[in-house]
Amino acid sequence: MPTGEADKASGLKERIEVFVDEMKKGNSVNSCEIAINTINLLIRIISQAKFTNARELLKHVKAEGKYLQAGDPSENIIGNMIRRVLKIIREEYRAIISQEAGQERSVNFEDTSLADDEEEDYAKPTPNLKASVIEAISELKTEIEGGAENIAAMATNYIHENDIILTIGRSRTVEAFFKSAALKKIKFQVLVSECAPFCHGHEMAKNLAEAKINTTLITECQIGTIMPRVNKVIIGTHSFMANGGLKAVTGTNILALLAKEHNKDVIVCSSLYKLSPLFHSTLKHASFNKFASPNELLDYEDAELLSKVEVIAPIFDYVPPDLISMVVSNNGPQSVSYVYRLVKDYYHPDDTEL
Repeated sequence: MPTGEADKASGLKERIEVFVDEMKKGNSVNSCEIAINTINLLIRIISQAKFTNARELLKHVKAEGKYLQAGDPSENIIGNMIRRVLKIIREEYRAIISQEAGQERSVNFEDTSLADDEEEDYAKPTPNLKASVIEAISELKTEIEGGAENIAAMATNYIHENDIILTIGRSRTVEAFFKSAALKKIKFQVLVSECAPFCHGHEMAKNLAEAKINTTLITECQIGTIMPRVNKVIIGTHSFMANGGLKAVTGTNILALLAKEHNKDVIVCSSLYKLSPLFHSTLKHASFNKFASPNELLDYEDAELLSKVEVIAPIFDYVPPDLISMVVSNNGPQSVSYVYRLVKDYYHPDDTEL
């Protein structure tokens, strides 16, 4: 291997190791950062890969992707990006083969769906595949970076004058959503549940107050009391599953249950890169949740008590789809019952298991 190629391969391996190490330590800042970092790595992996056809590239990306996912098996975003890239490879391969056969390239909704069902071994030589795939992945990266901004632009369709809105914890997408409505001179009130014991809601309330939005910080135990006063619930999510259920911050499930009890709409703001083709819990996807240290709840002075109890501090809740009214995505509003169609559009069934 020439020296230049060896240096590139060594540099890529180092970047992959750093990424995996950061994921193991839980040092990632937010979902968007994880998605962008994963995309950047996949672009590097593909640009340095040597292959003669799509089948070899698919195999290579799957192998590298499996290693990236192993850094944090419970992090859906990494798997989502890997599967999106695998889908892009398949689509670009079919487009090149169609062009070479003298057929017009089609991006028609039905044609793409039918093509997914056709038997294809991806073994034909495609010399222009690498450039086409990298260009398409770069477009995906641009879409992800602008997702929150696109969602925020729709805020006035869902936030109205004198609304009282309840949210929980801190979601950057929801924060931008509220700020966008405030910039349109809409007067509304936001009640922020603090999301104890991590209390991310404190930062959310502070940021909204600085944006001159009428904001009140509440505790989780007050949600049931104030729910009758609320007009709607607007929340973010870490990811949403193939059945439309949410993987969201702890406390979201009880909030959604109370909202349904009081006939309040629950609106979820989420970019489509958070859509996962996986379900809440299967034998092959057992690592749905993460668990934090309970030191926020119990002091070390209680050592005698701690030796007699097991304290579990889950980071995420599962929220069933029947508790969700609507998902506002970067591609517009989506019905929860339509999620299965989105999964089919964005992922190939052969890539569900990496």
